[in-house]
Order: sequence, then structure tokens, then C-alpha cells
Amino acid sequence: MSVIPMHPEATADPQTVRWVIPAGTLPVVGEIVDAPDELGKMLRSEDVASIEVETQAVVIRLADGRSWSGTGARVRDALSAALQHPRRWRPAGVVTEDDMLRAALQDVLDGSVGDYIRSHGGEVTIVSAHDRRAEVRMAGTCSHCPAAGYTLDSRLESELRARFPDLVELRATEQPGRTARRTWLTLGRRSA
Repeated sequence: MSVIPMHPEATADPQTVRWVIPAGTLPVVGEIVDAPDELGKMLRSEDVASIEVETQAVVIRLADGRSWSGTGARVRDALSAALQHPRRWRPAGVVTEDDMLRAALQDVLDGSVGDYIRSHGGEVTIVSAHDRRAEVRMAGTCSHCPAAGYTLDSRLESELRARFPDLVELRATEQPGRTARRTWLTLGRRSA
């Protein structure tokens, strides 16, 4: 068995740590009701209040009265061991491939790619995610932007493929009924 790389990230909640893992490590997303071995025991014994899986992280919240300085090493070791058994993680509900695709796309939009799009006045929302195909709606300054194709292909799609390698297609539509606003990218010289 090879060790799966992971590293902790602090969150706004001192009881919660986000453990970043490689995309595709676990075949589930969402709330976890049981995990393998020691991590599952910690969840059942109420050392751990909750576990939620994202496409590139496992978010663990300790129970009230527990601290990361006292319990953190045990949780880290238990998580490392549990990641060796990806099929033994049990989510609260049924997780489909469409759920995995939607979660991966939402992670991308919530992360640095979405930050980049929002920093330029753009907005991208998920329209659909099924059959290994995803569709997003581009609005704001993304509508009719000459660089929208680059953003879609080079930023959004490449990040999505890193999280969901089985992606067949990513396509975008513009928000209907909206007129493109003139931005510095679309302003041209007026002919005399």
C-alpha cells in the first residue's frame, strides 16, 4: 500500500480541519456516516462530530470538548489509514457519477478559477452535470467576452479534468436576454 498524500488546512472554525487529498482518491462526496477502521470508530464514539468529503479534501470537525492539539495526531493517522480503503466509506446518501461531476465543478468554481472569473466581473453557474458532460452559464463580463473561450478551455476545463478525469465535454452558454456590456476588452477604436 502506498501512502496517499494529504495536508491539513485550517478553517474559520477551530474545531474543523480540511485535509487536502488528491482528486479522485475517494469515490464519494458529501456527508459521511461511516468510515473505515479507526476513523469510523472515532466518528461513532463522538470524538469526531462530522466528516464531509469534497472532491479534493476530507473536512473533519471534532466534537465539542475535543481539541486538535490533543486529538489531531490520532485523526491524521486514522484518516491516512482510512484513505487506503476508498470503497469502505459510506456517504449519507447515494452518490452517483453525476454527483461527483457536479461536486468537482462546484469545487472549481468555488476555488481559484472562480476567484479569477469573479475578479474580472464575470459569473459562471452550473446548468447541468450528467453523463460525464457539464454545462455552465457564463454571465456578467463573461458574456460575449473575447477571452471567454480561453477561460473555459484553459482554466475551467483543465481544472475540472484534474478533479474529474472522465469528463467528456464542458460547454458554456451565455445568459439569455442579456446584452453584452462594453468593457475594456470589447472597446475598440472608432473609425474616423
